[in-house]
Amino acid sequence: MGTEQHIKETGEIIILDELRNFISPLSTEEFHYLEQSLLKNGCKDPLTLWQSEDGFILIDGHHRLQICQKHNIEFTTEVLQFTTMEEVQIWMVNHQIGRRNLTADQLSYYRGKKYLLLKKSHGGHTNVENKGNRGATTSKLLSEEFKVGESTIKRDAKFAEGLGIISQSNPELKNKILKGETGFKKGDIQLISDFDDKQKSLLKVKNEADLFNKISRFRKENVDEIERKLDEIENTKHADAQAELRSRDSMFSNQEERLERIKARIISAINDAIRNKNLKAIEELKGLVDRLQKELVYME
Repeated sequence: MGTEQHIKETGEIIILDELRNFISPLSTEEFHYLEQSLLKNGCKDPLTLWQSEDGFILIDGHHRLQICQKHNIEFTTEVLQFTTMEEVQIWMVNHQIGRRNLTADQLSYYRGKKYLLLKKSHGGHTNVENKGNRGATTSKLLSEEFKVGESTIKRDAKFAEGLGIISQSNPELKNKILKGETGFKKGDIQLISDFDDKQKSLLKVKNEADLFNKISRFRKENVDEIERKLDEIENTKHADAQAELRSRDSMFSNQEERLERIKARIISAINDAIRNKNLKAIEELKGLVDRLQKELVYME
């Protein structure tokens, strides 16, 4: 009995969730169309299996197998040889990219997934040519392959990583996002790749609303942190400017000139505080009033 016939009769086909998640999700309409086609015409294309040490693992034809088993439709198989799981995954990604019915988000996901797989298999961001010379970066190679910019490939990778993190706790939601059945934008999912390692490992997504809240909270925390850092920079600049002005004031030996400068800066600070509602200008004004007082005391 041949291998294909043996597999078909005994049902010894292994389905791994981590590989099944590589397959492009079908919409309800697409799945219905495929089911009607198989019922009418039979399963003409063979299912593709990987002969691993653990047995025959399905790597292409998951939807067809599901329908064939449901309606007892006969099918054939073909067996491919791979050395590692990474080789299988890269083959599956290439196979999916070769399909013509991918949406823009699905194509972006597979480009990003290929980038992550190649980067992992090469042990870093670059390919290494013979004699130890550094070759083109992974993003450069893929940008040439898909005729898009390197920045697009890197954004695709963030999208793929974000979806992968979601899939760890909620693969159904990941598929809904890829099918365009949610309100998430690609940028929302890319943001998840910016979580720190602890946040990524602890992320558990219950449903769409839960994910929306987690992304919104992360975005707010990062905006607050950015604003805090900008305030620190602004305060430093303000302090430096004040020190510079004080050093310049010392150059004016004539007290009348110093008083005129303080007066001008007091007026400027008042205008800034009123027109721009700038609280920092009020703090500056307090300092200027103190300096004015010292100058007037010195004149007595």
